[in-house]
Amino acid sequence: MYQLLIVDDEIHAVRAVQAGVDWAELSISHIHVAHSTKQAMRIFDEHLIDIMICDIEMPQSSGLELLSWVRERHSLTQSIFLTCHSSFAYAQEALQLGSLDYMLKPVKFNELRAVVLRGIEMINEKREQQISMIENQYFANLWHTNRSILMERFWQEVMDQSVSSPERIRDVLHRKNLPIRETESFLPILIFVQRWAEKLNAQDKKLMEYALLNAADHMIFHGDEHGQLVRMSSDVFVAILPVREQTVNLMKDIRQLCEIYIESCNRYFRCDLSCYVGEQGWIHEMAIRYNSLICMKDSNLNRSNHVFFLSEDLKSSESIDVLQMNVWLKMLEQGAYDAILAEAERYLKSLKEVVGLKAEVLEQFFQNFLQMIYSFIQFKEWQAYQVLGEAIAIEQMSQAIRSVTNLQIWVKYALDQTIKFCYVTEDTQSVMDRILTFIKQHLDEAISREDIARHVNWHPDYLSRRFKKETGKSLVEFIVEEKIAMAKELLVTTNMSVSDIALSVGYSNFSYFSKIFKHGVQMNPNQYRKSQRSELYY
Repeated sequence: MYQLLIVDDEIHAVRAVQAGVDWAELSISHIHVAHSTKQAMRIFDEHLIDIMICDIEMPQSSGLELLSWVRERHSLTQSIFLTCHSSFAYAQEALQLGSLDYMLKPVKFNELRAVVLRGIEMINEKREQQISMIENQYFANLWHTNRSILMERFWQEVMDQSVSSPERIRDVLHRKNLPIRETESFLPILIFVQRWAEKLNAQDKKLMEYALLNAADHMIFHGDEHGQLVRMSSDVFVAILPVREQTVNLMKDIRQLCEIYIESCNRYFRCDLSCYVGEQGWIHEMAIRYNSLICMKDSNLNRSNHVFFLSEDLKSSESIDVLQMNVWLKMLEQGAYDAILAEAERYLKSLKEVVGLKAEVLEQFFQNFLQMIYSFIQFKEWQAYQVLGEAIAIEQMSQAIRSVTNLQIWVKYALDQTIKFCYVTEDTQSVMDRILTFIKQHLDEAISREDIARHVNWHPDYLSRRFKKETGKSLVEFIVEEKIAMAKELLVTTNMSVSDIALSVGYSNFSYFSKIFKHGVQMNPNQYRKSQRSELYY
């Protein structure tokens, strides 16, 4: 439906136009009337006028001036002029202002009807153009908003070889209207997150991944819309960097950009990662380039926060002898946790210095260490899943052999779990009773920590730690207290000389015994004997 405005200062002329045409037949639903340009402007402000029929000669302001105002504010309105004068100057100006037609009064209504119909056709055409323009703008905005998603999906398909041939690539680029050409050259950079400083839940990890991508876009691409970051997995991203011209310092610049990016990620996101820079090539060659970088990543087992170049061929090391762990098993049975951990740390730290370390070395060490733990658990008649828990989850074990650092973390965790289980499940009281009994039975000797450890089949370090935990005293403190208690009893109940009593409680050096006794009792042995006997006599 359309709206019509008739503008004429002559009332009879307006009525004639209103009555002369069947406006409803032309789908004109509303007819507005104005007798001056000011009235017409007010109607334009309040209604959407499609067609205006206007007299040129009006008091105060002409129809041409009104048409000029309408053109500036209501570009879709079609205007038809009526006049009593056939002046060419009027007609020329009216047409220059965009009038649909210029008709002389009295107007022939069949001609007016035809002109109005032409105006309606032009209105429909302009409406369609405007709708098309709005739709195009909408889809352009939609494409721009989702450009990154479309680009990422395209590169993912290229990388997994769903889109591989140059012809297929050209077709996809054209169909999706992506802003790159199949003749462009690109350089792939694989970003591998090796570990996070803290264990993240799913939501936090997603936020941190988003932060890593934003940082890479800013530091590596510098906002280049032809570059793209592609998420291949939760810890592997690929930066596809366009190469428009070869420069002498290209790889030097790439190294510097990656080093700054790595340093920033270490500092702000608390993660370890490495960048693997491939060789440039055409789009259809990116899958091969990507697979080469994956192989390079998998071969890196002992270096993190580093920039690697595919052109720098890492020579694989010779086989390294893996430690046999029979001795470690005996140490574990004796509770020598600290000693085992120190040995494992020393060995694994040495592997970090090996260039081109083979994955087989870590796998063999891992298997041997796990077998040692299993043997100990079997010896204790425990269940492995109860002792090790998450340490033997498939995901944890697969992570452990991805790098030397990961293996160090896993070894410490597995040992911690094993020792903690020992604390909980062992019959601590019975072992402590044996230790206390042994000490009391050997007070006449110079008892050493090693003597007691051999008696209960524990490692000396483990014995000291456990004894302190159970009694609140160190072994040395407890043994001295027991010896002094025995000496005090002998001083009061016997006539033995002080030197003989010193020998009876394991001190061959009389002066040292007197010093230890005075430190514990606040008087020397003879003073103590006199004080205790005088009290008895009294």
